[in-house]
Amino acid sequence: MHVSHIVSRRGEKEYHSWLVRRSYRQDGKVKHETIANVSKLPKEAIEALSLALSNKPVIEAGADFEILGSKRHGAVSLLHALAKSEGLVRALDVDTRDRVHPRLALAMIIAQAIKRSSKLAMTKYLLTTTLPEDLGISVSGVDDYYETLDWLRRHQNAIESRLIRAHTKTGSMLLYDLSSSYMEGTKCPLSHYGYSRDKKQGKLQIEYGVVATPEGLPLAVRVFPGNTSDLASFRSVTEELKKTHNLTKIVIVGDRGMFSTTNIEELNKLDPSYLYVSALRSSQIRRLVGDGSIQLGLFDESDLFEITHPDYPGERLIACRNEALGHKRHNERHKLLEVATKRLEKVKAQVVAGRLRDPFAIGRRVEKALASTKMAKHIITEIAEGAFDFRLDDDAIAAEAALDGIYVIRTTLPKEGASASDVVGYYKNLANLERVFRSMKSIDINVRPIRHYLEDRVRAHVFACMLSAHLLHIARERLSELTFRDEEPPQPSSPVAKKVVSTSAKAKAASKVNRNGQEVMSFRTLLSELDTLERTTCRVKGCAVTFTKMTTHTPLQQRAFELIGAKLSV
Repeated sequence: MHVSHIVSRRGEKEYHSWLVRRSYRQDGKVKHETIANVSKLPKEAIEALSLALSNKPVIEAGADFEILGSKRHGAVSLLHALAKSEGLVRALDVDTRDRVHPRLALAMIIAQAIKRSSKLAMTKYLLTTTLPEDLGISVSGVDDYYETLDWLRRHQNAIESRLIRAHTKTGSMLLYDLSSSYMEGTKCPLSHYGYSRDKKQGKLQIEYGVVATPEGLPLAVRVFPGNTSDLASFRSVTEELKKTHNLTKIVIVGDRGMFSTTNIEELNKLDPSYLYVSALRSSQIRRLVGDGSIQLGLFDESDLFEITHPDYPGERLIACRNEALGHKRHNERHKLLEVATKRLEKVKAQVVAGRLRDPFAIGRRVEKALASTKMAKHIITEIAEGAFDFRLDDDAIAAEAALDGIYVIRTTLPKEGASASDVVGYYKNLANLERVFRSMKSIDINVRPIRHYLEDRVRAHVFACMLSAHLLHIARERLSELTFRDEEPPQPSSPVAKKVVSTSAKAKAASKVNRNGQEVMSFRTLLSELDTLERTTCRVKGCAVTFTKMTTHTPLQQRAFELIGAKLSV
């Protein structure tokens, strides 16, 4: 039974009546039987009767309430809704017999995206949110995280396959790059000394390669021992992508270190069908300019042109010149030479004063003075017993200045499938992958330092961090209206030209409001604002029945949920 509010009109007058009705089905149709007309009861009595028939508690006006507890709801609810709409929930649902671990994994991924801390701290944070209740899971402690990590590791290939299918098409371009993170402890078999991209010398480390879309959406990750070479990691990842994820044609974009001449020769011996986009080193560019293969005068007509060279068989070389980059390098070199000159003048003054006489000691002092500037290649020094002098190597400086802003991209992509401009755009997309690493390492997710010592736990930890970065990348895109992110970045006049910021983004940064007059902020601050939206459990004193109330949402919180196409749940 229920209370129905009936409105009828006679002429210009409206008549309101409240009827207690019973609904039933007869011959496939829903019918209503009127039990009583309660229109003459006081309004408060009608509302109380309606609540009672709806199986809701009747609360006396002015009753004394007890707040039993409040839990964070906004940020976790928004990321949960986004994970559903963008396919992450479907990707995790790889085992139909197991309904608990996929939900625990989702909770871990969301908590990790919001709370950049240890597993224990994330567990405690998760218990202060509504996510366990909404997902129907129980989080008792940090052991639940470790069990979930083991589950993620067992199903990593299946989850990545679903993500790749959902976010790529046949012949799609994929970015790949390698990074490293340092370890705590010495027991993990993956821990080795190697080239530290974290600049943490003397620390054991692991390496991991991330595969992402050109926009920088991470899709897969592989962990390697800390002393693995770029070539070995690349071969491992590409072979696994072909076998596990059924990708027959892979185009990998990598930096100069990954696609060195030696690595490319080795790859061609193993499988000449690899398609890649990379760039030449500065020494290789100087040789091409020196033998006349790259004529600098051609840059007066265009900022890019394509050539071939016998030293690079089967490859297309696209020479580019970025004037903004050239000016930047010129100014940096000028400032570094000034710093180097001032430091050497101090060394010279010490020698003249007689405080430095030994040639070996003078040489060490000169080496120390030039170490951080890296300008020794442009300075000629003369050292003798009690004597020191130096001068700038104008010829070397002029030779380097002639190449300022010039870079050469190499690729095996055929012309029919990618123009020279397309190839330049593919290579410049590597900056998006660099942002993924920064997001995982420090900005959004603390992948480091790694304190696990079991090999599979380390791999699962990095995989979980990648999934959090995947979710956050989508969230940044969808919520760009409320952050300082450029919503409509203009296309540069040339693929070589520097990216420019749109007028609307400049106005947003200056005024701190968007075009709708709504306040904008950094993405992390926005998550903190969403976290203030709480769901509170209350009851009337002396009554056992409880009910929940949501914090009144702000226009900012409401707009955030609208942007991802979700409703604020209670």
